[in-house]
Amino acid sequence: MPTKAHTALALAMCLFFSVEVIAAATVKFDKTEYLPPKTEGSKKESNPVKGDVCFDKETKTLTFVDDKGHTVVSIPYDKIKSMLYEKTSHPRYAEAILLSPFFLFTKTKKHFLTIQYTDVGGDGKFTMIHLDKSNAREIVAEAEADTGKKVEQAEEK
Repeated sequence: MPTKAHTALALAMCLFFSVEVIAAATVKFDKTEYLPPKTEGSKKESNPVKGDVCFDKETKTLTFVDDKGHTVVSIPYDKIKSMLYEKTSHPRYAEAILLSPFFLFTKTKKHFLTIQYTDVGGDGKFTMIHLDKSNAREIVAEAEADTGKKVEQAEEK
């Protein structure tokens, strides 16, 4: 016959595992930056916003959440028209001037995910996210798996 301790333990285990299932419904990637689009008439570029890219399997939305927990952009999967992953290379001129000319033979690589979508009004929009090299492949794989859409890949040489 189960005792009160056994019942409490079973209840605690059920709660723990239900929390794990809920947490698994959202996949979050850190070390990313949202690049705000340029506004017309503005000569100055907006500063990148550091935060996390989240894929929510329950609500079927891709969101970018800043470091303070505020949602910057939220895109339903069915509104996504296309996604493009780019890896760009740039020579390291500053390092070559300041440290050593051998840095001219190396290049920095930056990773970007551009998402083209329609907003609630039906207008075409896009979002560009700068990815960290440590999780760029995982983000692209998650985007394809969750949205069911192919992520095109372009690599600048």
